[in-house]
Order: sequence, then structure tokens, then C-alpha cells
Amino acid sequence: MKRRILALLLIGLATTSCATGGSTPTHPPPPTPPEVRGSSSPDVGVPTASATPRANADAHVAADLAFVRPVGDSGTSQVFVVDADGDIRQLTGLDSELAIGASVPVWSPDRRMVAFGPPKVGAGEHRFISIVNADGSHQRSIASLGDEFGVPFSWSRDGTRLLYFDIDAADGPAMWLAEVASGEVSFLGAGQEPRWRPDGHSITFLRAVASRDPEQAAALTQTVVILDLDGGAFVKFATASDALWSPDGSMVLLTNDDGEVVLANADGSDRRLLVRGWGPVWSPDGGKIVFVHDHNDDGVPLLAAVDREGQTLWSGVLGSSPSWSPDGTRLAAEILYPDNVVRVLDGATGEVLWETAGSQPAWAS
Repeated sequence: MKRRILALLLIGLATTSCATGGSTPTHPPPPTPPEVRGSSSPDVGVPTASATPRANADAHVAADLAFVRPVGDSGTSQVFVVDADGDIRQLTGLDSELAIGASVPVWSPDRRMVAFGPPKVGAGEHRFISIVNADGSHQRSIASLGDEFGVPFSWSRDGTRLLYFDIDAADGPAMWLAEVASGEVSFLGAGQEPRWRPDGHSITFLRAVASRDPEQAAALTQTVVILDLDGGAFVKFATASDALWSPDGSMVLLTNDDGEVVLANADGSDRRLLVRGWGPVWSPDGGKIVFVHDHNDDGVPLLAAVDREGQTLWSGVLGSSPSWSPDGTRLAAEILYPDNVVRVLDGATGEVLWETAGSQPAWAS
């Protein structure tokens, strides 16, 4: 059961592996940011005023939702966005010279920009992390990637920096920090799946650590590590496959490969089993957790929602890769079989509100 669920969750994502260290991987300098022809703004990398989505009480139920959809006969994927009136517009690849494809959209915190990776098929030499303004202008590449790139990308709270990791065939997974405005890239060390903590200056990531047991010296254990980017040391936080802090930073969810989701205080104390499942996601107010709890007869994942006490709010809803709307009233999920579909669900009930063809849904955090 678990293998079938995990296989569906990982469709379209890059394969990752673990590393304990090694020499600093070779990382080519970021490419020169290409300009979008016909743009009226002379400052590449500076969003225009129109790029900021406006609050609208009458906005469509999926307003500002980004997702990926194939374009044309080639099937190359591009990022699309739902506007306030419900229209769906293409966001990436609007210039013919930049139409190389896109995947894994991630909104900046202020919703002025979307970061994205290369297409999952046919990327070739175009293996960059790129950014585009919310109005589709100024698509530009800010960092090159290794043999394989990892997701998710993680924006700093002020939207000036972007965390990511990639995998070089020789050196394994490595973490990087890119300055969005300048494209300057800093190497952070060996590790994978880095993301910002709520404090805004420290990050967590995963690293395979050798066992302390002499009889299992060759065994590697997946470990959550904390790093303060203001000059702190690496701190081993927990033996787990992932750690996700609540939006207010007061609690943390720890997951493992056995399908356990454990809730603990922010410092890791008072751990207790919350639910059994995979891929938990906090709601913006920290009051709900949505996760994959099972699958149907076709192997399609089923979502459920619980509160902090583990009480089920709803369950049995088709979908995976959930993404909450900024106000916490809705969430988007993808269905990958028999067709790629993005659905918007009512966050309180799980009721389907809207759907369209696509995958990899992403709302602003």
C-alpha cells in the first residue's frame, strides 16, 4: 500500500538520494538573465505594480492558483494561473525564445513572483531555476542545476532569497541559496529538501547520518538538521524523514518511512502520534493538517484532514500534493490517474468546488 501511494506522490518529481558530505560540488555560475522582448519595464528582476494580485471579495474560487499543464503538440509543460474572474492564463514561456517548458511553480510570499524549475521531460541543457513576475513579464533564470533537481523550492519570508537543492552525479545532493535580484548563489553544504523555518533566519534539511551503533556503522539514518544562516552550527534535530513547523513556529510535525505523523513541541519535546499517513501540510492558521491517509482500488491517493488533536474533519477525498489557499478556506490537490486533474476543495469539508486539467498546484503560502 505504502509503495503505491508514495509512487503516485512522486510522479513528476526528481529522484533524490542521500549524502553525508564530501567535497564542495562544482556549480556553474548562474546564467545571464534573459530579457523578455517587448517588456515596458527597464528593470529586469523588479516586479511591476500590476504584478501584485489584488484582493477581491468576488474573486474566483481558484484565483491566484498556479499549476502546470502541457502546451501544444510537443506536450511541453508550462505554468498557468487562474485570474480573479476565473480565466486561466499561461504564465511561463510567453516569449518564443523562453518557451523551454516549466514545472514545480512556487509563489513568492508577496505573490509578486513565481519560481519554477525546468520541464520534467525534455529539459536538456535548460536546467535552471527561473522566476517570472505574476503578470507573466520578466521571465529570467537565476541559478543552474545539477544532474537532477529537487523540490520544493523554498522562499525566504521577504522574498529576496530562494533555497533549493540539486544532485550532482559525482557529489550527491547539495543545497544552495540564491539571491533573487542578483542571481548570486551560495553553497550551503550536503543535504536535501531545505526549507525556511518560521523564524526567517534558520533552515531545516535532511541528511543521511551514520549510525552510532558500532554494529551498524555502515548504516545511514535520515536525520533532520537545523542550520542558522546567521552563523550558527549544524544541529541534529530528529531522526525522521521530514520535519514541518507550524506557521507560528510553536509545533512541528515529524514523519517517517513507516507512515507515522508525529506532533511535537517546536523543540522536539512531548512527541505523540497524531495520525498515520504521508505528506502532511499545515493550514495557514495552524489549526488543520491535511495528509494522504489511504488509496482507492486504482492506487489513487486519498486525502484526509484532522485538527491538532488528531480528530478527523473529513477523509476519503481523491488527491495528493495539497496546497492551501492563503486564507485557509480552500486547498488545491492533484489527481494523476487516469488523467492529470487539479481540484479545488473546501478546506472545512473536502467538497470539490472546481477542477481543471493540470498538475502540481501551488497557492501562495
